[in-house]
Order: sequence, then structure tokens, then C-alpha cells
Amino acid sequence: MAASGFTGIGIGLPDLLAARKTIGYGGLRELIAEAGLTRTEVEFLGDWFAPAGPARSDSDRDRAALLDAAESLGAHHIKLGGGAADAPADTDTVLTELQRLGDEASACGTRIALEPGADSALADYPRTFGLVAELDHPAVGMMLDIWHLFRVGLDYTTLPELVRPQDIVAVELSDGLPVPIGSIFEDTFDHRLLPGKGAFDVRSFVAEVRKLGFDGPWGLELMSDELRRMPVPQVLDEARDAALAVL
Repeated sequence: MAASGFTGIGIGLPDLLAARKTIGYGGLRELIAEAGLTRTEVEFLGDWFAPAGPARSDSDRDRAALLDAAESLGAHHIKLGGGAADAPADTDTVLTELQRLGDEASACGTRIALEPGADSALADYPRTFGLVAELDHPAVGMMLDIWHLFRVGLDYTTLPELVRPQDIVAVELSDGLPVPIGSIFEDTFDHRLLPGKGAFDVRSFVAEVRKLGFDGPWGLELMSDELRRMPVPQVLDEARDAALAVL
């Protein structure tokens, strides 16, 4: 990846657990360093504010595993979801759970990057930005993913008044068609486009984020059936070129 111009990598929990069972996190960390990558993201934690029950039990298990991986790999952040759209997002509960997660992440030397999906319980971005600001925890911030911001209809020019610069952990770029293909879930996981190739006006988004003074990592999240059919080196090169064109 570094040969294609990238400096970081995001690794999902299933792959993290597979690595832990085989080469161990020490071996994985060596591979990441040998590839010339300097930032690692681990993901993805859902149901973290769910009430007691099977979903919360699974989330707590994943939470422990992600914190362990983040500490072992020196991860820049752990990505956090926004809960199911039909799940109640009680303000006090969300703040309490975010506080706990922030404290745990801080103890592991990492941060929490909250990324509410466009169909999640926390998809009201002005409210969620406000909750993170109210919490004011140094280890808790937002992942600004253009995909979800566009799909919820957020005006990029409002970002400087909605989110504090210190609350941005990382930014993710992609692009897409004006109207989702199929369900939001299907569109999110199968139909993303390279930055600058769709209707999202990625350059304007980048300009607004830069007004905030953001100097952290910019990532690409390009889940796409079309890209999955292409050779990985080709995808990396085309993704790099597309990202640099909008950055």
C-alpha cells in the first residue's frame, strides 16, 4: 500500500482476530511497519449503547477485542457505529457510554472515532456533533465520512459551525450517485465511487473540512462491487489518483 502512496490501513475485527490466532498482534504490527504504513484503524463496534441483552453482550465482547487490538497495534483510533435506526438513542445513555469508551480508549493509548451511518440512530448529525462537544472527552471524536453526510442531506458549508476542530478524529472520502441504488445498506456497501466520480462534490467537502484546520488522516472507504472485481494494485493506484485530485 505504501508503494501506492498510502500511509495507513483500516482492519476489521474478523481479520484482527484471525491475525491474533495465527501470527499474533506482534507479527501483524511488524507486517504493517514493513509495508511502510504508519497509521492503523481498527473497527467496527456497534450496539455499544444497547440495553442488556444478546446484542449488548456481543458488543461488549467485540469492545474488549478492539481495545486489545488497538493497544497492541498502537492504533490511531477505533471506529464506532451509530446504532440501529430503530434503536433508542437516549441522550444520557449515549453520553454515559461514550464517556466509558473514551476512558477505556485513553487507557489503551487510542481514540474513539464515532461514525453514525446515514440509517443509524445517531444520523441526526447536528445533534450528534453537539453530544460529542458536550461530552468534551479528549479521546472521543467524530469520523467525518462524506458518504453518510451526503446521504443525510447535510450542507457541507455548515460543518465549521456544527463541529469543533478538536472533535474530528479522521475523515473518509468516497463518492456516489445522487440517489441510492437499492436500500441504504446495499448502496453503502456495494455502490461507492472513487472521489470526484459522482455527485457528492468532494472538493467542496474537503474545502470545508480544511477551514476547520483539520490536519489528521484522510482515508478512503470504497466499498464497491465494481472495484472488488478489479486487481488490488489497480484499485490502489486509481484510488490514490482520485483522492489526490480532490485533495
